[in-house]
Amino acid sequence: MLSTSPFWWEDSGKLELPAENALPAEVDVLVVGAGLTGLSAARTLAKAGKQVLVLDSGIPGSGASSRNGGMIGGGHRLSIKETISRYGLQTAVSVLRESHIDSNDFAKSLMAEEAIDCDYAESGRFRAFWRDAEYNPAARELERLQKLIPVEAEMLPASRQREEVATDVYKGGIVYRDHGGINPAKWVTGIQRAALRCGALVQGNTAVENLRREGNHWLVGSARGNIKSGSVLMATNGYTPSNFSHLVRRLIPVPSYLIATETLGAERVKRLFPNQRMIVETRDRHCYYRPSPDGTRVVFGGRTAMIKVPGAFAEHGLRGLLGGIFPELKDVAFTHSWSGITGMTFDFLPNVGRVGGVWHALGYSGSGNQMAPYLGHKAALQILGDPAGETAFTQTDFPTRWWHRGFPWFLPFADVVYRFKDGLNNLRRLA
Repeated sequence: MLSTSPFWWEDSGKLELPAENALPAEVDVLVVGAGLTGLSAARTLAKAGKQVLVLDSGIPGSGASSRNGGMIGGGHRLSIKETISRYGLQTAVSVLRESHIDSNDFAKSLMAEEAIDCDYAESGRFRAFWRDAEYNPAARELERLQKLIPVEAEMLPASRQREEVATDVYKGGIVYRDHGGINPAKWVTGIQRAALRCGALVQGNTAVENLRREGNHWLVGSARGNIKSGSVLMATNGYTPSNFSHLVRRLIPVPSYLIATETLGAERVKRLFPNQRMIVETRDRHCYYRPSPDGTRVVFGGRTAMIKVPGAFAEHGLRGLLGGIFPELKDVAFTHSWSGITGMTFDFLPNVGRVGGVWHALGYSGSGNQMAPYLGHKAALQILGDPAGETAFTQTDFPTRWWHRGFPWFLPFADVVYRFKDGLNNLRRLA
């Protein structure tokens, strides 16, 4: 029977609600959202001796933190030229360094320091080009990037593509050496255990309904009563509730759909992924896929729709995409089919800061496995007044648009546009 729970939960153990504790009347910091951001922030704050309460509207860790594709490693979506144009060279270099190097280093150090076994393997990532015309501009962008920061990556021409993935649909790509794979459910639960060991209190099924300033404190209204808090950190990303309109207007909640195949066997999967790389692609459908941690299945995701669709529709779309890349897998059985919500921003950059006195760390745009714990930690340091909390992501704009008033009414139209662009790109490949 097809499971609608993430494949990762099977190996990590089903995510469960923590034991219900009486909520304290007052805390130093209240964190809204018990995902990678909030739990990392809670760990840092609790280690510094602060009384920290983390509230989640559902089961802690059960959002995108444990529902993603299980890839970890740096990256940037906004071009280097545009980043420099907007923020100047110094800030742009900091954005790139934090995105590619510092966040990845932090994630690995956190795994080591807290002994988090999340099936991490530094297998590398292959970014596959959908069109020939992408290769030379990407080579120039990589050359420029490597003049600014020490990124371990190299171009791979189409003639050598099968060294990385057993398909001919791509036109070469880039190999990033220091990227890897994890079980994201083990990752987020490992950080939760670390936060608890440091003294943070984490509670689920407790939605935060409103905030009200009272003197030097916040009165936080929750489903289980009011709590007085010195500071509040919003760490909800793509799951930010509508009552926080100043943040919702700056985020685009885009669903991503994933499947896990039946067991195919290690030898067969090794033929498909000769170096066990994580694979991402550049077409607008943005497929991303990888071998399972034990090397016997394929975990495959993609933008089959930019709106919520029935599971059967998503599975049909993913089967077509998977079969288009690996024809031999077009009829394999799926054991798991699930989805999660990615918090995108209009400029594809995350942001750390305060609006109206409320702290936030949000907008990872698909790079949450390393950026969310890193920026949660940075936000916590800023709350503590620690200069080590400095990050270039307080300098990013975190923009909105006048026509985005909170509800993402525009996503169905964007879905049509992306489908058109996908078809157009397919035609260009044949030209």
